Amino acid sequence: MCDPERVRFLLSSVIALSCLSCVELESDPAVEETGELVADAGEEALEAPELEPPTPPSAATPPSATTRRERGPWLGEADDVGKRYPAFGVTQYYMAHVFDAPKRGARAVGYLRRGARFRASEEIHRRDCARGWFEVSGGGYVCNGEGVTIDSRPPAYEDSPTLPALSDPLPYPYRKVVAGQPPQYLRMPTPQEEQAVNAALAGLPGDAGVDADAGVPLFPSLLRMRMQPGFYVSVDREIEDTLDARRFFRTVRGGLVRAEPMVEAKQPQGLGVTLGERFVLPLAFVYRGGAPILRQDPMSGELVKVGGDWPVHSAHSLSGESFVKAGRRYFVTRDGLLLRDTAIRIVDKVARPKLVPRNERWIRVDLDRQTLTAYEGEEPVFATLVSSGLPDHATPAGLFRLHAKHVTTTMADDLATDGPYSIEDVPWTMYFLGSYALHAAFWHERFGHPRSHGCVNLAPRDARWLFFWTLPELPSAWHGVLAGVGQGTSVLLDTGVPYGIEQGS
Repeated sequence: MCDPERVRFLLSSVIALSCLSCVELESDPAVEETGELVADAGEEALEAPELEPPTPPSAATPPSATTRRERGPWLGEADDVGKRYPAFGVTQYYMAHVFDAPKRGARAVGYLRRGARFRASEEIHRRDCARGWFEVSGGGYVCNGEGVTIDSRPPAYEDSPTLPALSDPLPYPYRKVVAGQPPQYLRMPTPQEEQAVNAALAGLPGDAGVDADAGVPLFPSLLRMRMQPGFYVSVDREIEDTLDARRFFRTVRGGLVRAEPMVEAKQPQGLGVTLGERFVLPLAFVYRGGAPILRQDPMSGELVKVGGDWPVHSAHSLSGESFVKAGRRYFVTRDGLLLRDTAIRIVDKVARPKLVPRNERWIRVDLDRQTLTAYEGEEPVFATLVSSGLPDHATPAGLFRLHAKHVTTTMADDLATDGPYSIEDVPWTMYFLGSYALHAAFWHERFGHPRSHGCVNLAPRDARWLFFWTLPELPSAWHGVLAGVGQGTSVLLDTGVPYGIEQGS
């Protein structure tokens, strides 16, 4: 949730892709041994009450990301990309930087994640790089041998990790700790080592975390952290020790956790809608359960219940008409049905900020009504519900630009006032101010209610659409990208904006 005061971090890199007020760059013994860098950012992992899955509107499919932004493991040699980038590369480190120039001290513009396969130019030169600088597809330069291997033929990579599924709402499968405090290991432990670790952890207080600081004195080459109920990991694969009948999940970061205390994370359904055809502004999202579907009897004027309740998170175009009855305002949908004011979040059109260039894409987040609208110039094209910061972790208002985007980034804080949390590989993260970001949240379905430590939570499908709709665009095979000055999509977060429809005018 992006708490700017509670998160510890360690800067050991020139790249600042996970903004610093709520990002933890974690010192990991395994990382130090390989030269890998891991970026962590703070976010919540609190459990919300279970909700029935909302029934999505039939036309509530957001605009699809353009196919040119999808990427496969390799690009063909016969196309234009193959002519410009004839070499092949594979990423060996958890994070390998991409720079804006082929030299030491150049500015980092993005990074590749372990396992990523990419195309590269012919060697440029070998100054400051023993195996040569190469340009990579998408722009930017890497030093061969420093986290990446480049060759004239696709390099072999044994036991390559699973690549993120960019076409899915969640790029990885996720598992949640629901029982005990299982250790996360840096490598596969023997049964005897497991016993020793469990015995050592049993002697620590229940709320004592075991991380890079506390864990190193105990088992520096074996134990990464002690997990707690509510922690999440992104799963690369399941590994079974058939000899000892033990099952582990290997995480995307390379850790190993026993499978038994984990359950599959439930994925919230997307709820955003495309604007312009079936859905137009003003629009209402139902954000509370138990709201009856009503109509007004044309003869008596009495309110009559029609069927059951409105599905939570469903969207409805409004006619612009409303009336007050028994102290409550009711809004009339284009279908002639009624929505009670206390059950809905209204989205209406606002003027483009003067600082946003004409015809440029921009995002507006209404912090009062917990909604988000995407605009292309003056025209709204997409709307959805969000969850912004709780009162004691308020999301800042203002006009900002996206400055960094990650396919995923880990968020953790063992010093949070409401309890420690750890969520590996939070998807579709887009930073707009320091550590404040728009990102997917799969650990709750409370969209329409403030919920976070300051970030703006979205349903995974909605966050993915925004990720590929916004700038900076993520180049092929990259996992994260930094925006140049003035290049990121503008994000307006505001409060106190009156809508005439809410006052009946």
